[in-house]
Amino acid sequence: MATKKTRFEGTFHGGLAGKCFMARFQMSEMSEQAKYERFMREAILEALKGDVSKTSPNPLVGSVIVESGVVVGRGFFESDGGPHAERKALADLGRTPLPGAALYVTLEPCSTHGRTGACSEAIVKAGILEVVVGALDPTPAHRGAGLHTLREAGVSVVADVLVAECEAINPGFAGRET
Repeated sequence: MATKKTRFEGTFHGGLAGKCFMARFQMSEMSEQAKYERFMREAILEALKGDVSKTSPNPLVGSVIVESGVVVGRGFFESDGGPHAERKALADLGRTPLPGAALYVTLEPCSTHGRTGACSEAIVKAGILEVVVGALDPTPAHRGAGLHTLREAGVSVVADVLVAECEAINPGFAGRET
């Protein structure tokens, strides 16, 4: 979808504050679905930074944190046993997310406590109140569990955004019991 063009007249001084203003100005004219897809594509780009030879048997996953229409934290799953994409994005942010921040992730946040802890619980603890998910976890015992944890904690969840593109990141991945 294209955004509606608006003529902006007057003097505008740039800098970081100017970029944030313009991002909010542009985002206010974009549909919710277009916004979800725009930032999910950013998360997909993060996922593609991973190397399956290092993450196997786990999938490639990317995540971004967005505040006021600006990506402020990025992360991707780098290696088996390492921090997951969501935790890396939170660490990259380096502070508590601002009210209204959203986390975008290519694969449903995990709900198990394995080696790194449940990402769904880390998201709740960080105070993120909106999570946008690409593909659901294909593991039968885990599918939907992360979303359930988030929703039970009052987090708004939008699922199946660019699901085909997110699933294509990990062809043949049928899930993993942990």
